[in-house]
Amino acid sequence: MSMKKLKRWTLAAFLALFIALFGLNSVAQATTYGIFADVSSHQPDDVVFFKNLATNQVAGVVVKLTEGNGGYANDEAANQIAAAQAAGLKVSVYHYAWYNGADEARGEADFFASQAAQLGLSKDTLMVDDVENSAMTNPYDDTVTFQKELASLGYSNQATYSMASWFWKNKLPRNYPIWVANYGVDQPGVDNAAAWQYTNNFNGQHVDMSYDFSGIFTTGSTITTPPASNNSNDGSTTTSPANPDTPVNTTPPSSMSGIATINYIPNYGIALWNGYGANRTYAGRTLLTRTKWKVLAQTYADGEYWYNLGGNQWIEG
Repeated sequence: MSMKKLKRWTLAAFLALFIALFGLNSVAQATTYGIFADVSSHQPDDVVFFKNLATNQVAGVVVKLTEGNGGYANDEAANQIAAAQAAGLKVSVYHYAWYNGADEARGEADFFASQAAQLGLSKDTLMVDDVENSAMTNPYDDTVTFQKELASLGYSNQATYSMASWFWKNKLPRNYPIWVANYGVDQPGVDNAAAWQYTNNFNGQHVDMSYDFSGIFTTGSTITTPPASNNSNDGSTTTSPANPDTPVNTTPPSSMSGIATINYIPNYGIALWNGYGANRTYAGRTLLTRTKWKVLAQTYADGEYWYNLGGNQWIEG
């Protein structure tokens, strides 16, 4: 082979490798729809506030709707929901729980649902139960009762919020996606968290901000029935998807070889998934930005590219 041909071949191979790696670096990063805020009457209710959040890559907001059993309804909720929707944010709502006993749990679920209905929220709205009140005597069973009552009223798209320590102590069920609050750390600290509230002062605005691992708070993904759960010996729970149907608009995985560099927010990372597309479940860990991973296969499902890192572990493009 002549030196000129060798140089040409080497250059072509280099360009092909560069393009492959550049593409992987681009698609291996998390999308901008990765964080969401939660607000109460302490935050503004005007469109400017929510549009400002949207310009900072915030894609969703969870609005406080109610607290206790008829004792408190957020007077700003209607305006906050309308303003958030006008700003293009995905809106979910939450209830701050006080219940002690099954009757109180059912009563609070009824109150939460009635306020959601009064505001015209659809039955597929994500309804979050904020369970962190230290006065609760049996939060696990009472939360199960609350969730069952809410589902019986047609609100089956639910999540449970609390601090990491309550999940460590198994004080709450995990039959719905969990949203974990844990500050000053680089991980949520709870396996299979659907979301992680990592700060209460985002950009100095005194706004809680969370990292969405599952998409249910930011991209419109929903879990309309409680996912099946399997308890491990250490008390942790793994979940299987509520809808086992094959992902739509899917191409079969094709083998490839390359290195993906995670490009995301400094000191944070993207979710690692078991499976891909609609059937994915959170693998319980994130891959930190700037780390490099060998990619073994690629596929396309539900409008996104997915990259296999070995076994059934995938990252979303």
